[in-house]
Order: sequence, then structure tokens, then C-alpha cells
Amino acid sequence: MNRTIQELTWEHDAIINSSADGLFVCDGTGRILRVNPASERINNASAAQLVGRNYLEVAEQGLLILPSAALETIKTRQPVSLLQENRHGRKLISSATPVFDDAGELIRVVVSERDITEMDRLQRQLEEQQAIGDQFRQQILALKQEQLDSRPIIARSPCMLKALQQALKVSEVDSTVLILGESGVGKGLFADLIHKNSRRAAEPMIKINCGAIPETLIEAELFGYEKGAFTGAVGSKPGHLEVADGGIIFLDEIAELPLSSQVKLLRFMEDGQLTRLGSTRSRKVDVRILAATHRDLPQMVETGSFRLDLYYRLSVIPLPIPALRERKECLTPLIRSCIDHFCARSGCNKRLTAAALDILTGYAYPGNVRELMNICERLVVMSETELLDVNDLPQTVVSGSAKQERLPLGNWPPEMEMTQILESVERIVLRDASKRYRKQQQIAAALGMSQPTVARKLHKYGLSSRFGPAES
Repeated sequence: MNRTIQELTWEHDAIINSSADGLFVCDGTGRILRVNPASERINNASAAQLVGRNYLEVAEQGLLILPSAALETIKTRQPVSLLQENRHGRKLISSATPVFDDAGELIRVVVSERDITEMDRLQRQLEEQQAIGDQFRQQILALKQEQLDSRPIIARSPCMLKALQQALKVSEVDSTVLILGESGVGKGLFADLIHKNSRRAAEPMIKINCGAIPETLIEAELFGYEKGAFTGAVGSKPGHLEVADGGIIFLDEIAELPLSSQVKLLRFMEDGQLTRLGSTRSRKVDVRILAATHRDLPQMVETGSFRLDLYYRLSVIPLPIPALRERKECLTPLIRSCIDHFCARSGCNKRLTAAALDILTGYAYPGNVRELMNICERLVVMSETELLDVNDLPQTVVSGSAKQERLPLGNWPPEMEMTQILESVERIVLRDASKRYRKQQQIAAALGMSQPTVARKLHKYGLSSRFGPAES
């Protein structure tokens, strides 16, 4: 019988001591009775320091954690689980279970401690990996959207025709091109034009927006990485420069590239060799670089936020794209093209009045072609009638239109009909009269019209706001 008890005791001790989870036992008053090796390791405290002492006394000395699952169970007589961090930075899940005798008295509290520090680290790695994957997916969607939104380039003004001629000329060579221009002028379309007419047209053109990628990921995006190069790098991946081998890479918003990445890009441009993050082996790739920015790079060079040597490498052939306000001859065909495009997409048939076109061609478009397209889409989608008039235009466009000159007789666009010409003249006359007179009755008297007719036409041409609420 004694041997059987000894065997059971040995088996019981072997199970407790071999557990990977920390285990310790308290009596009903909180005095520690037993601690297994795993608990000693987790808390960095030996059994000799803990056994026989009250939990609260030991915790106050910093050897164990407060709040305590064991003390909470003694207080509530219920099982308790706590998520804790000990003094050594280890994250634990502590679960305390009460043990009662036949009389219902609390005689023991058994506490298990599970170290989840490693699990937490792995979870963070998984989240970082998922973030990288999400970034890649977003870029793929953005590239697809750019392809869907690509539009033909309309050029009527001399400055735009010159820019197109320069783009076609540089398409024939492999020189690096720096495309310059304000946001929304269509720098991406010029990059597409160069690629389409180059000897690399059959090879891919990879587009990267340097301002849309976090600094911590930009080098991995450009140069690729090997397994274990950083947290979350569970496999190897080629960078965009490597993927573009034989083709073209378009680095949009190049001014946003961090200085550390500028150094690596400069080195690559010098010898065509790249090295993935976490690797010691270099690869030779044949990639033509197109870059674009709306920033003042020489000014950034002076302030130290952009490398002078990289600026010279990129600006072998600078290609400036004119702002839309500099392309007056392009405005009318560009507006009509956008209206037709959105009408076809929406399955409707709408057209602009001469007065509305007059306002649109007099607006400065600080957002350039992108803003013009947004305005045209809004007109097509939001207007209720087939005829798009001044009242359908955004108020910012109407009030911001700088077109004040009269169109001389005989210089009307050939596509304008007589009704449209008359409407344009009528608007100019009413606009000038509204500047001279303070009341609609005065305008009516000066022009030989009734006041209700003046009110209606002022409203039609977006001029009624000059007089506040409609006058009776």
C-alpha cells in the first residue's frame, strides 16, 4: 500500500514538474505551497524564495505579479483568468481555480501561468506580413485603375504640341526622363506615351507612387527582399526594379523618396546592379527609368532633402508638362471630350450651352486636367436636363472664372450655332449691366426688358447671386 502511494506521489510530481505551463498552489489564505520549474523560469524566482510565504508578501517584494489571479479567487471563490505582464516583460495568461473540501471550505488555489510572449510576437509578425500583402494588393488595384482611366492626350496649344513632340522624340532612346509639372497635368499619360512608342513597348512598365508607400517598405518594394530580411519577410520576393527587367519603371512623386532609398537608387542607376534586402548577391537588370514630380527639386537640393547627384542622374532629359491654364486652345475640345466620355459611360446624351462653355473655358483649373474631368463628370451625373447650363456648374467655377473679355464678332468657334452665339452675347451684356446697376429694375430699364425677364435670365446665366435674394 505504501509503495502504491509513493508511486502515485512520484507520478503526480513528474506531471507537475514536466508541465510547460507554470503551476503553483496556494492554500485558502494565500500561502504558497508549491511551485513547479516552469513557474520558477517564468517569474525568475526560485521555489525557495516563494514556498511557505504569503503571495501578497512576495508580490510586494516584486517577485510575483499584482493584481493576482490567486488572490482574486480567494476573494471571490470563483475561477479567475488575467492577462498580465511580469517585471521581466513576459506576457502571461494566469488562470486560478479554487479547490473546496467536503465542508465547502476553500483549501487550495491552483494557478496555471502560460507565457504568450512568443505567441504575441508571432501575431505581430503575421499582422505586418498581412499589411505588406495589403499594400501590394492596393498597388495592383491602383495600377489597374490607372489603365482603365487612361485617356488620349488632346493637344491644340503650341506649348502642349511641343511637349508631345519632345515625348515622342525621347521615346526612341533609353535616356532617363524627368517629367515635370503640377499635380493633375497628366504626367502619367506622358509616361504611357513614351512607353508605348519605345522599343520596350512589348515589355512591362511598372508604375510606383513613391509618396504612397511607407518609408519602411519603399526599399523592399523597389529592390525586393530575401526570407528573414525583416519582420514579416517569410519568403523571398523580387522588387519592382527586378520585375521591370527589360522594360520601364515609372517613379511617380520621386521627390517623396527617402534619402536612404535615394542612395540605393543612385547606385543602381550607375551600374544597373541591385541587391535584395537580406541578400549579398547582386543582380544585373536592364531597366529604363522615367520619373515625375510636381515639386521644385533644385529647391529641395538646396535644403538637403534631395540628393544633388541623384537629381543630375534623373534630369538627363527634363520634360515639362504645361498647366491647363497655359493651354487655352486645348480647353474647348478637352471639355467636349470629357463630357462625351462621361455621357457614353452613363448612357445619356447631354451638351453644354455656350454660356456654360464660356465659364468653363475662363476658369483657371488649379487642379488641372484631373479637376476638369471631375467637374465634367459631376455635370453629367448631377444635371437633370439634357442641356448643361450655367446653373449646373459648381459655384466655385462660376465665381472663379476669369473670362472677362468679349469675343469679337467673326471670331466665334466654328462649331457654335447661332443660338449659342446669341446666348453668349446675352450673358456678356447682362454681366456688364449687372456691374453698372445695383437693382434688377435698373437693368430692365436700361436694356428695355421687363424685370421678371431680367431676373429669369440672370438666374439662367448664374449672375443672380450679385443681387442677393430675388427681387420682386
